[in-house]
Amino acid sequence: MFTMYVRYMEENYFAGTYGGLLPDARLEKRVEVFMLDLLNKGNAVVNKCCKDLAQKEGAYRMLNNDSFDYNDLTEGAIGHLRRNVAGGHYLCIQDTTEANFTSHIGRIGRDDNDIGPVTKEYPNKEKTNAGFFCHPVLVINSSTAMPTGFSSISLWNRSWDKTNSIERKYKELDITQKESYRWIASALKTKKSLSEADSMTIIGDRESDIYEIFATVPDDRTHLLIRAHVDRLLSEGIKLNEKISTSKVRAFYELDVAKGKNRTKHTAKMSLKWEKVKIIHPVRRQIKSGSPAFIDVTVIEARELPESVKQGEEPISWTLLTTHNVKNATEALKYIKWYSQRWLIEELFHILKSKGLCFEDAQLETGAGLKKLIILALQVALRVMILRLCIDSSHKVNANIIFSEEEIEFMKIYMNELEGKTEKQKNPYEQGTIQWAAWGIARMGSWSGYKSHGPPGYLTMKSGLVEFYSKMDGISVLAKYLDKDYIQNMALRISGNLRH
Repeated sequence: MFTMYVRYMEENYFAGTYGGLLPDARLEKRVEVFMLDLLNKGNAVVNKCCKDLAQKEGAYRMLNNDSFDYNDLTEGAIGHLRRNVAGGHYLCIQDTTEANFTSHIGRIGRDDNDIGPVTKEYPNKEKTNAGFFCHPVLVINSSTAMPTGFSSISLWNRSWDKTNSIERKYKELDITQKESYRWIASALKTKKSLSEADSMTIIGDRESDIYEIFATVPDDRTHLLIRAHVDRLLSEGIKLNEKISTSKVRAFYELDVAKGKNRTKHTAKMSLKWEKVKIIHPVRRQIKSGSPAFIDVTVIEARELPESVKQGEEPISWTLLTTHNVKNATEALKYIKWYSQRWLIEELFHILKSKGLCFEDAQLETGAGLKKLIILALQVALRVMILRLCIDSSHKVNANIIFSEEEIEFMKIYMNELEGKTEKQKNPYEQGTIQWAAWGIARMGSWSGYKSHGPPGYLTMKSGLVEFYSKMDGISVLAKYLDKDYIQNMALRISGNLRH
C-alpha cells in the first residue's frame, strides 16, 4: 500500500494522453503534469495552479512552444475517447462557447492572429469584445448517461477587418465557407472518432438546423437529433409549423420542472405529437450535384398545456427534428430525453469558466497559448463534471475510470475521516465505485453528506478535488522524511485493517 503512495507523484490519470503526439517525450510529460496541476488546484491561471517557480516557468514555456499547436492537443483528447469506446450507442452533443479576453487585450495585442472580435458588449453595442470561439462535441454513453470524452474540438477566431454579411454576400456563399459549417465538420469528425461505436446520435440546438447537415451526415449508424429553427417547406406544400400545429396529439405526460432563471418549480402537463415529413431543399439555393431534393425526417413536438403554465411564464415547448423513426410515445419520449442531455455541455462550459477553472482569467500573452490551454482545461473540466454526475447515477461504475489505483487506495483510508457516526453520515455507495469516490470528494469540499440537503454543486466538487490532491501531496512529503514501515502501519490503523 505504501509503495502506491510513493508512486503517486510519478503516475497520474492523464499519463499517456499525448504519447507520440508531440515533438518529444519530455514535452508530452510536461503537458500531462500540467493537466494534473490544473486538476489539483482547480484553476487555469498558471500562477495559481503551479506549485513553484520551476513549474510555472515550465508551463509557460510549454504553452508558448511553437513546435506544436492546439490541434495536436485535440488529437490527444480524441485518442483518450477512442480508448474508452467499444461498441454501444453514444449521444454526441455539440455546442459553441466564446472565450472572452477583452480585459487582457492590452497584454495580448490586437495584432495577434489567434484573437479576434467576438460578441458586442451589452449595453454598449458599439464596443466589440475580443477572444475566440470553441466548439466541442461531448460524447455521452447512452446506456449510463455518463460522459466519455470529446470526439471533436474546433477553435477559431474572426478577423478584425472582416466585412459584414451583406458585403460578403453571405447567403450566396457555399456552406463550407460559412461559420455555420462547424456543425457539419464536427459531426463528420465525430463519425471518424467513433469508428468503433455501433451507432451514434448527433445532437444540436437551433443553430445546427441546417439543411446540409441532414443531407450529408446521416448513415446506417449515424442519426441526428436537432431542435427546429427554420419553418421549412414540406413536400405536401405546407410549412413545418403548420403541419405540426394541425397534427393530432398522440399522448400526454407529466414533466417535473426545476426552478430556473425564468421558470417556477412545478409539474408541467405536456402534450406529445410526432409526424413523418419530407423537407424540401431550400428554394433560394441551387441544388448541387449529389444533394437530395428532399430529406425524410420525423418532427416531434412536446408542448405544455395551458392549464399548467405558470403566470408570467412561457409554456415549455420543444420541436425536434430527427432521422430516427418514431413508432410510439415511448420512443418519442426517449428522444426528448436524449435531447435534454444538452444541459451537460452547457454545464461543462460553466465549469470551464465561472463555476470552476476560471479560464477567462488566464494571463497568457498569446492567443496560440490560450488555445492550447483551453484544450487542456476542457479535459480537466470534464473530469470534475463526471464526478458530480456520479452522485446521481444509479449505474455501478468502477472508480478507476477517473482515479488512479493510488488515489483509490488513499480514499479508502481517508474515508474514515469523512464519514460520521450515524448511518445517515456513512458513504452509502459500494466501495471502489465512482459514486463512492465522488461522495468522498464532495465531503472534502464541505458538502454535508445528507441527501436531504440536496446534491453537491460543481464548485463543491472542484473544492473537494483541490483538498484531495493537497492531502495526496502531503503523503508524498511524509514519504521523504519518515520511516516507511511507520507510515504504512499508521495508514493501516486509520483504515481499520490493523489492530492496535
